Formats: sequence, structure tokens, C-alpha cells
Amino acid sequence: MPHDLLCRPNSTGQTANISASRTRGESLNQWFDTSVFLQPPSFSLGNVGRTLPDTGGPSLFNQDLSLIKNTRLKEGVQLQLRFEYFNVTNTPSFAQPNTALGSGAYGRIQSTLLQPRVGQIAAKINF
Repeated sequence: MPHDLLCRPNSTGQTANISASRTRGESLNQWFDTSVFLQPPSFSLGNVGRTLPDTGGPSLFNQDLSLIKNTRLKEGVQLQLRFEYFNVTNTPSFAQPNTALGSGAYGRIQSTLLQPRVGQIAAKINF
């Protein structure tokens, strides 16, 4: 098993939550308080569990929109127009924070999960 999977930090016993009054840009650079975690001594495992509620990432928010219009052209022939938008509100959905103790990006969120707003138009004839 790789060494990185076994390495867990020690906790100082304080919460890693950061005040919610901070702006989003600031919190992306430090999603949780990294000073409450310490490197464990050599040849020992840290006392922090695999999952912590204080270090969880942001929630995912996504809304898609589809507008579909069916028009009968003649007996047995139908035209369908589709207008579709994915992530219609263009809301960024951020990835999980880096939880690798000792990493230069420790506690930071550096990427997004979803694409920006994308729209497409389609026409289909059913017969």
C-alpha cells in the first residue's frame, strides 16, 4: 500500500472551521484552518480519522434548462426544436480542497468540477 494512504496528521484538538464571513475568493485559498493539523512523529500514524466534517468541500449546485417545441407539419411528420442549456446559472462548482499535509496547496481549492454555461440548439424531424 502506498505510504501516502497511511499518512494522517495529528490533531491539536481545535476545530478546522473558518468563519463564514470571509469572501469566497479568500476561502478558496484556505478552505479550512491548516494550523490545527500537525505532522505525526516518524514511524507513527496520526490520530485524525479518514473523514472530518471540518475539512469537507463545498456543495454542488447545478441547474440545466431544456425548452422543447413539437410542431406537426403534416400527417405522420413532426418537427421538434430543442433549446438546451447546461449550468444555465453559470454557477461555479468547486472541487474538494487539497488535504495532503505538507503540500504547497494544503487546504486550498484549485479547480472546478463543471463546465461553464453551455447551450445547444437542435432540430429533428420525426416521421
